[in-house]
Amino acid sequence: MIHIKEFYNSLPELENKELSKIHNEIFDTNVNLNDKFLSKNKIIILVAYKEKTIVGYKIGYEVDRSTFYSWLGGVEKNNRNHGIAQMLMDKQIRILKSKGYDKIQTKTFNKWKSMLILNIKNDFQIKNCYPNKNDLAIILEKDIK
Repeated sequence: MIHIKEFYNSLPELENKELSKIHNEIFDTNVNLNDKFLSKNKIIILVAYKEKTIVGYKIGYEVDRSTFYSWLGGVEKNNRNHGIAQMLMDKQIRILKSKGYDKIQTKTFNKWKSMLILNIKNDFQIKNCYPNKNDLAIILEKDIK
């Protein structure tokens, strides 16, 4: 059974350590997620657990009073294709609607096909594309009012 916990603006130390490890494995980086949050406003962090183990996350922040940016997210590779990303997206949208946001924006890359497909299946519209390093960045947006 998957359950999702909400955190605001930062993560407790244990969750930060575990979530940073998953993030770094997915994106082949070496970052401390709490450090990345310092320059962002009104961060909402959703963490998916399978029993007591973190298996996925979705993180975003306020752009302005009406717009929320869904910034970082992923599902641990051994737990993919079980609907966890969809659960996280659904929860994020419910929270944002309850807080009065009008739209949600996100960016993905051509190489992350499953994320692009998930966004399109959930009525996100492609707003822009541009070259980014060796890939194509794709900006998407969804009205949620």
